Amino acid sequence: MILDNHHKDPNNADMILSSKMIIEDFGGFETIARELKCDLKKGIEVHTIKDRINDFGPNAFQPPHIKSIWELVKENFDDTINQILFVAAVVSIVIGIIQHGFPDGMLEGTSILIALLIIIVVNSGNNYVSERRLA
Repeated sequence: MILDNHHKDPNNADMILSSKMIIEDFGGFETIARELKCDLKKGIEVHTIKDRINDFGPNAFQPPHIKSIWELVKENFDDTINQILFVAAVVSIVIGIIQHGFPDGMLEGTSILIALLIIIVVNSGNNYVSERRLA
């Protein structure tokens, strides 16, 4: 076994540990093999797999959290540009109604709201498809 890989020390980001140092910290190969309940020459025996899963847990990553479409829509509303567009639409509707009355005064503000809705639907849809591909 070649022990020349280097790892960052979790307690000190500036310190780099070699694999050899890590093996020595854990008491050498024999101690590690004993703690992991395996034989250095034979490896892991098949009949011990269920016990190993109970002792050490599954050898797999947790599946990533896939965001729902509503979480993605909410995320889009957190975007500063979308918030500015929403405020601009509301202000435009209020000013338009004051100046031109209802319904003529709603034209510009409603146009901004429709554009914002399109932006959010398309962006959320694209993000939703990307999230599903990662699953």
